[in-house]
Amino acid sequence: MEKENILSELRKNIQEDKFIKIVFSDRQNGEFNKIIIKSLSLKNGKNIQIESFKDNKAFHKNIELDNFQEIEDILKGYMENFKQILLQIENLDISFIKKKESFTKKINKNNLIKNYIEHNKKKQYILNEGDKIDFLIELGLMSTEGKILKSSYNKFRQINKYLEFIDDVIEELKSKKLIDNHINVLDFGCGKLYLTFALYYYLKHYRKDLSFSIVGLDLKKDVIEFCNKLAQKLNYENLEFLNGNIKDYDRAKEVDLVFSLHACNNATDYSLEKALSLNAKAILAVPCCHHEFFEKIQKNKNSEFYNTLKIMADNGVVLDKFATLATDSFRSLALELCGYKTKMIEFIDMEHTPKNILIRAVKSKSSNLKEKLKEYNRLKDFLGINPLLEDLSKKYFLIDTNIEIPYN
Repeated sequence: MEKENILSELRKNIQEDKFIKIVFSDRQNGEFNKIIIKSLSLKNGKNIQIESFKDNKAFHKNIELDNFQEIEDILKGYMENFKQILLQIENLDISFIKKKESFTKKINKNNLIKNYIEHNKKKQYILNEGDKIDFLIELGLMSTEGKILKSSYNKFRQINKYLEFIDDVIEELKSKKLIDNHINVLDFGCGKLYLTFALYYYLKHYRKDLSFSIVGLDLKKDVIEFCNKLAQKLNYENLEFLNGNIKDYDRAKEVDLVFSLHACNNATDYSLEKALSLNAKAILAVPCCHHEFFEKIQKNKNSEFYNTLKIMADNGVVLDKFATLATDSFRSLALELCGYKTKMIEFIDMEHTPKNILIRAVKSKSSNLKEKLKEYNRLKDFLGINPLLEDLSKKYFLIDTNIEIPYN
């Protein structure tokens, strides 16, 4: 298919304001890794919003729909820089995939409905106040009239942010054809249960294109009993809560999505190892209580880190913050070596609203494994430690850790 024909199709859908989203991905040139274009309503009228991604950061630019020459020039540039284009309109996903110098076109059905992003009105969430959402009412976050209680609004906002991450991951899994029309989800350490029930509600009411099953696992027997009773009361089918340890879970042979939120210290590492053993297509983890790296760094006074940054190593508060970042960076690198593409994103805790790091990992074609192994070994040698996660995960590495790769 010729580029001019694709440009014409994009131009027509933008001019007639029919498109829901346009995504440029699989970069071959340029500075940005991905581009997302959406409709946007502002006081000055209809706009498009261009969201550009680079180094895990997002940059936004709004352009009035009347400035179409500028929009067309931008589209031409993106077509030169990316190998894949996804045009979403109501009921259809239209994909253009570049092979050599030409594009092939594929069309799939979707269940999307066009809605404008309106910056000058109340923020629209996946779950919206005013809808009578049964699990929120039962858990005391919402009144029977659909009003979010004032004391619960932060939780409501955080639940929606979490669902945005889930929605993004599911879209990627579908676009990569890692899932088709069903998804198996495993929640390690489901704890206070808001998020597990929110995930069920989202999949049931907003993802008509997917059937699903969800299993929640937690060590607290009273929590599991409460969850199962609530699921039964709400007639939530294909949702089950089990009492037990992550390390002992053996019910599933394979899952699509594993998430582990606020698992303490090495419980996150055991969650990641279990996700790897189940060949999870995607992993979402929000670790907390990073004791292991803190204690091991503190004990090794001969490490390069200690000799270079002694002022940080000798200050408990500073070292604690550093150890947290180092731990999650190491986890991210380990998952990369296991064949995942990872991002570290800020995530808001449910209880006290501190900011945690969410590790987002999705199965991907692996490249530059030798360079990643160099980076992995550099970090480990710099810290002067042998992390538990290496012992747990190295059997899933796609590259032999024993091969000698000089990195100095």
